[in-house]
Amino acid sequence: MELIKRKLNVCDAEGWYLMQDEFRYWSEDIADGDTGEMVSIERNKILIKKGARLTLIDLSTLRANGIKDVYVSNVPLKGNQEKRLNLWETVLKIWSQKGESKKTYIVTAECPAEAEKYISEWHELNVESDFELIKVNKFVCNKIIKMYDAEREEYEENESKRIKWYKCQLYTLFDEDGDNGNSSQKITLCQAANFEKALKAVKFVLGKDEYESVYNTFKLVQEQKIEEVFIPDEKVNYYSEIEL
Repeated sequence: MELIKRKLNVCDAEGWYLMQDEFRYWSEDIADGDTGEMVSIERNKILIKKGARLTLIDLSTLRANGIKDVYVSNVPLKGNQEKRLNLWETVLKIWSQKGESKKTYIVTAECPAEAEKYISEWHELNVESDFELIKVNKFVCNKIIKMYDAEREEYEENESKRIKWYKCQLYTLFDEDGDNGNSSQKITLCQAANFEKALKAVKFVLGKDEYESVYNTFKLVQEQKIEEVFIPDEKVNYYSEIEL
């Protein structure tokens, strides 16, 4: 049987199966145990569980709780895809007048399918060429460091110059109360004009770390053939070359 998924108005959903739990939400005012002040806490309770075949009574219950639309399928679903914002390495094979090439982009998305959709639509809008998506892999990275856009654009006005991306593997040692404590390895992706400036940019950003007891050592630094990294500004550490 073909799987059909839809978003339907509650009035049209009789006989379909819920794709997710539907909740009733309400607020309760309770006294704070420390201050005695009244605070509002949001509560919730499942009205109808995922996989339920919707009846007229169910639809009435949903409408009574202000739910207008539901996501449904024509057969009950058992699995549930976990979606979390991650970085994804997407590789495209490009056919242009200059010949065949490969380009790598790092995309922020909840799952591989959304990463594929994002980079495909971006390429359709911004690059005049035929392309094929040949790889989508999760990209592990703890910190993204970028040069301010105005500085990067000024640097790249000279067509012979191009900002590069460097993958920096760092060994981090946490010193707890004078003793060697926990240690870990972290990956930082840094945008810079060259290798030396990438090292300086990483050191500069880490130097602003609020934890003074963290010691970082470069274990490996490699240039990456990455065209662009698409990530929300609030998740990026920016720097100016003037600060280095």
